[in-house]
Amino acid sequence: MKQSLIKTLLAFSLFTAAPHYSAHAAAGDLYDGGLNALAIYKFDSAGNRTVFKSGTYADWLAFDSKGNLFVADPSDNVILKITPAGVQTNFATGVTPAGIAFDGAGNLFAINTAASGSILKYTPSGTMTTFVPNLGGGGPTGLVFDSNGNLYVSKAGNNTQGSGSIVKFAPNGTMSPFASGLFLPAGLAVDSANNLYVADLGSGSVFKFLPGGTQTIFFPGLSAPRSLAFDSNGVLYVGEFGSHDIVKFPGGLKTPFSHDDTFIGGIAFEPPTAQLTNISTRASVQTGSGVTIAGFIVTGTDSKTVVLRGLGPTLGQPPFNVTGVLADTTLQVFDGSGHPLWFNDNWKDTQQAQIQATGLAPPNDLESAILQVLPPGNYTAVLSGKNGTTGVGLVEVYDISPGVFAELTNVSTRGFVGTGDNVMIAGIITNGGNGSTQIVVRGLGPTLAAPPFNIAGALADPIVTLVDQNGMVVKTNDNWKNTQQAAIQATGLAPPNDLESAVVVTVATGRYTAILSGKNGGTGIGLVEVYNLK
Repeated sequence: MKQSLIKTLLAFSLFTAAPHYSAHAAAGDLYDGGLNALAIYKFDSAGNRTVFKSGTYADWLAFDSKGNLFVADPSDNVILKITPAGVQTNFATGVTPAGIAFDGAGNLFAINTAASGSILKYTPSGTMTTFVPNLGGGGPTGLVFDSNGNLYVSKAGNNTQGSGSIVKFAPNGTMSPFASGLFLPAGLAVDSANNLYVADLGSGSVFKFLPGGTQTIFFPGLSAPRSLAFDSNGVLYVGEFGSHDIVKFPGGLKTPFSHDDTFIGGIAFEPPTAQLTNISTRASVQTGSGVTIAGFIVTGTDSKTVVLRGLGPTLGQPPFNVTGVLADTTLQVFDGSGHPLWFNDNWKDTQQAQIQATGLAPPNDLESAILQVLPPGNYTAVLSGKNGTTGVGLVEVYDISPGVFAELTNVSTRGFVGTGDNVMIAGIITNGGNGSTQIVVRGLGPTLAAPPFNIAGALADPIVTLVDQNGMVVKTNDNWKNTQQAAIQATGLAPPNDLESAVVVTVATGRYTAILSGKNGGTGIGLVEVYNLK
């Protein structure tokens, strides 16, 4: 494989696969409403603070599963919505909001402190209904859902010691008392075991309640704790209204996180979004420009540990029984400048123990595998046959470090698209997040034949089909302008040629297959790409 070809493909990857970044920054950042500063602050994992938005009284904050930030601003009688792109709109007006929270279906629940306190329910499109018309006064403040769909509400009572309480609403709306004897309970949070945490502002304590209602003191002696949030590792963060501090409790130990120069309003963590954790593509591996090339980008601040595999003989065995497989694979990885980084012929040659420890050792000794830690950047993995041999092969990229602040994005594979068993089949796995993610799948051909790529024998008219793990077709497309033109153009990922294909779809986390074929049995070099829009 000539480095000039690799550089051309990398240029194409950079041209078509620019990462989509959130204006909110990285998932896992903490957001805080600076009340008397009329600002929303953003903190990275080290506690470094920047101003995210100015001019907003962010009394309470909540993120939906798509990364939109919602802000309860009672001073302007509005609930704001800030998209991952940073676009701010009024989501709801005519409401004096306190606590806000999302249920599992993506509906926003908000306390309206007017009219003795009601709870309003907003669909994702903004349609409002009244969930609870009258909470009977008593200063309703905080809201939180547990994983079973139960809604908890904190009530301040008459603002005296012992008059505060927590009420619980079952998913069907039935209300029952849950806790009493509190002193100005405010923010609420639920951990992964459905234990309820209550910031009791008046007593200076954070209380913990088991699902059955048993109460313990999680931590006493705080300075007017008002707001609570758990990070993705289950560590509780507390906003102290009195001291202007945000503290965290890893292992239950109080640890400073940040000090504000303003009263702390709501706090919330930007949620993790679903990630592309594995990509695998089966194709007819040829020679020259017909080798199979998997491109991917590592984004974020940390390095990412991956296992790359090249399979051939395994495909000829049950249960696959593919004919004409690649007899002996080789795998080579290049960086974003086209420089070769690692090469492997037979996986046992160099990293046998390390690869076996991952549980991803290839089944056949003649197959290839590489285990490496990759800093953020662009990479390509080239699958070819040893000594110029050809056949059906499989190239795979596995993310084995999903917990770090880095992820695989904008994965793509280029290779020869045949007919029958020799169409290109890209398998992807989405993991994490809050149950769904939006992806774009593209199938390109004519673009590869045009400058600056000038690849001979490109696929003239590609068709892309997305199939779920049950074998059901999710979407299929021949020419991208036929069905979703406006939606695809809005992503900024419209294919350069009208004969190329693309689909944009929101999918639940799971396994999917993108099949790239030629119209009317056409064959040639094609490119299949998957973009995670978050």
